[in-house]
Amino acid sequence: MKMRSIILATILTLPVFLVAKEKTTTEEKKYPYILPIWADKAYKKNSDLPLPIGVGINYVYNQMYLGITDFSMAINGHDLSPWLNMDTFGFQKTIATSSGVNLRIDSWILPFLNIYGLYSEVSGSTDVSLAPYLAGQQFPVFSSKVNFDASAYGLGTTIVYGYHHYFVSADINHSWTHTELLTKQVGILTTSVRIGRVFNLNKQQRLSFYVGMMSRGFTDANGNSGNIKLNDALPGIDQAYFDWYEKLSIKQKAALNSIYTIVEQKTGIEIGEGKILSGDIDYHIEKEPTQKISFQFGGQYEFNKHWGVRGEFGMADQIKFILIGINHRLGF
Repeated sequence: MKMRSIILATILTLPVFLVAKEKTTTEEKKYPYILPIWADKAYKKNSDLPLPIGVGINYVYNQMYLGITDFSMAINGHDLSPWLNMDTFGFQKTIATSSGVNLRIDSWILPFLNIYGLYSEVSGSTDVSLAPYLAGQQFPVFSSKVNFDASAYGLGTTIVYGYHHYFVSADINHSWTHTELLTKQVGILTTSVRIGRVFNLNKQQRLSFYVGMMSRGFTDANGNSGNIKLNDALPGIDQAYFDWYEKLSIKQKAALNSIYTIVEQKTGIEIGEGKILSGDIDYHIEKEPTQKISFQFGGQYEFNKHWGVRGEFGMADQIKFILIGINHRLGF
């Protein structure tokens, strides 16, 4: 559920406007805008520079598998990790899915260097599957789905080199995602490289295609900790738990109840019969993407120097990414 933003962070990583193309005239003209710095030198070399300021609005869909690398919990300061931990919970599969709209504002500082800021509002869900192993008993898979809303903001930079109708770009950005379900913001670092070609349709219109690779990962290496009621963090888990419990065998129910009895004796807190779901839980969790790199491909169509649309798609065995957006550029 910390990944909505995962996806937040990958969304607008490639301005593909900076591509050198030859002009039909050798007449030297003074570059009319303040930015980018050193633009006059590139302008005199017949480089077709993009307008310096850009605003983009995009719809982004992202799906990613996560691996839980550490998990512990406590009730009222009593550590439950000897009985309830990452191994006994048996985390099987965690899939984070998010979609939403983001805003990106960028500026060309140098003819080859772009910096940008981004803001996103997303909603999504996290599907978690567990196969608990408690008191020597293997339990059937237990699944829960968490819905969330999140906001994210970030900063990034892109370096582009163009040669005739070809270009290469490298991008890096860092974003911070916040949701009410977590006590700390989640940091995500995204890097990417792309190579592509521009086709000049006429004096105003251009069509670009590119391919590349993208890598993403969490920057909060120590994970996330906090205090929350499980049925607040996982809406609907109550019914999902009771449905799961009723399907257990008599032996499995006895094994689970024995764990509850031990915990109650150690903590003095009644957690049996599902009461653990409504208790205040201190938790700590660490996670990482099970697959960090995806293959990216996309394209952009420029109606003129002010308006353009583009789409980008990412794929891997455990990653799905879609971006569709519109861009507007203006002088400064």
